[in-house]
Amino acid sequence: MRIKITTDRNPWANGSPCAKGQEIEIDDAEGKLLVEAGFALELGASKPKRARTQKGHLKADDPSTPDINEAWEGGKAPKKKKAKK
Repeated sequence: MRIKITTDRNPWANGSPCAKGQEIEIDDAEGKLLVEAGFALELGASKPKRARTQKGHLKADDPSTPDINEAWEGGKAPKKKKAKK
């Protein structure tokens, strides 16, 4: 997994400290931990995109298929963010 460090806290990866902006190749388990902790971003991962019709209009989700969300490419909607108070 290829990641980019996004924090100035200098997290450890591959047995050495990493600087902000550094791009490194590490194993999937360690990379997933850094991404989930908010210290890094996975490179090559695409953002979720809304599905569109041939005319370019946004598609709606079909409620008869609860396990697939047709409104998003790939069939999965992104996680909702909590609103700031």
